[in-house]
Amino acid sequence: MSQHKQALDPDFIQKQKRRLEELKAELQSSLDFRLEDEVEMQESRTNQSHTSGSDAQDSAQQDNNRAVRAHDRMRLQAVHRALEKIEEGTYGQSEQSGDPIPRARLEAAPSALYTVAEEEVREREQDL
Repeated sequence: MSQHKQALDPDFIQKQKRRLEELKAELQSSLDFRLEDEVEMQESRTNQSHTSGSDAQDSAQQDNNRAVRAHDRMRLQAVHRALEKIEEGTYGQSEQSGDPIPRARLEAAPSALYTVAEEEVREREQDL
């Protein structure tokens, strides 16, 4: 554990906190935009007559917006949790096992809450 603490020095953690705050703002902006887009489509549909082709296109766009929003919400939850872990002093430790998450993984995915192996198992279990 002491090696892990050395690997995640205060400067690195502050850098990650800034990155997480930026990611949080981006994700929230994306969520807001997609929600506004969906509201506009619904208003447009109410105010105009549509052909079956445009209805199908609108429906596909709404489905896409919902899927992206769901994905962004999951990412935003992970960002919030990573920021909490910074405050708790547990950033860089797996939520599942407490094992250290490699610095390279945190650099690539600052909101990572699990090791790569743990994440792969979680994804496989979700696919079942």
